[in-house]
Amino acid sequence: MLMARRKIRLVWQSVLLLFWVASAQAAEQLSKDAAHKLLERVATAAKSATYSGTYVYQYGEEISTYRMIHVLDGANDAERRETLDGPPREYYRHGTQVSIYPADPQQAALDRRYTSKLFPRQLPDQPEKLLVAYGVQLLGHERVAGRDATVYQLEPLDQFRYPHRFWVDDGSNLLLKWVVLGMRREATQAFAFTDIQLGGSVDRKLLKPTRQLQAVVIESSNGVSTLAQEPNWDIKAPPAGFRLLKQTSKTLPGKNRTVIHHLYSDGVATVSIFIEPFHHRLPLGLAHQGGTHLFARQSGANLVTALGEVPAVTVEAFANVYNAR
Repeated sequence: MLMARRKIRLVWQSVLLLFWVASAQAAEQLSKDAAHKLLERVATAAKSATYSGTYVYQYGEEISTYRMIHVLDGANDAERRETLDGPPREYYRHGTQVSIYPADPQQAALDRRYTSKLFPRQLPDQPEKLLVAYGVQLLGHERVAGRDATVYQLEPLDQFRYPHRFWVDDGSNLLLKWVVLGMRREATQAFAFTDIQLGGSVDRKLLKPTRQLQAVVIESSNGVSTLAQEPNWDIKAPPAGFRLLKQTSKTLPGKNRTVIHHLYSDGVATVSIFIEPFHHRLPLGLAHQGGTHLFARQSGANLVTALGEVPAVTVEAFANVYNAR
């Protein structure tokens, strides 16, 4: 197992070194129409192509390996994926019906933050909405998992989000690699196929779950343009491009206080707002881990916390959108 992890880490280091090659190449800005068509092709390929393979996910020092299979089954697509290291986890989806392992009695639904990690479906169902906040650049050509790919980048139009670099298979338009870049253009989060089989016949027996799964609901709202509303709060418009996905209010396990949660997304990045009663022991200000930032401030008798895989300026801006009356 130790040798396997060392091998994965060496492979991943080689993957990340490719940034210096791609970064050195001149970027070509795509027109909005060309960018729209590209994003549509990539989003469609993830749902319509038949493929199976192994991919690696890295966030900070954490590296996880997954095996997956995806097929088109009549009018719906189906997929199954499982972890190859660490605690066993399994995910199965047929159309909009999703089941997971291990079972969690308290988790009856999954939101977009979870499903957005399900590589290679990084793009939202309506990818054209990304062009409100991002431009698309053509960076060059490379190979990923033995396949020829074209390298593109979602380049932010403002300071409120990170660049996202992605590699698209030349033959199928399937996403082969996706990397989130930090403010210094360092890799903060990455997904990449290490081997993949595209098209042809796939053994459908591989779709069959190997464990007892729990059915869950996917909350797949694409967001609304209306402002969030809460009694006794003045809530202004968030940074441009972010849309409200959902509003919830619940009492956290083991705590006697209600926490309000608002979830926003621009299509690839998400920001959560938490509102709860203020306590002097709760820390204020900015904190971060890797590319994830948190900003907390007091507003009246409440604590407002903004959390997301976005720059520091974004979480601070979100926290200041909320003011108690």
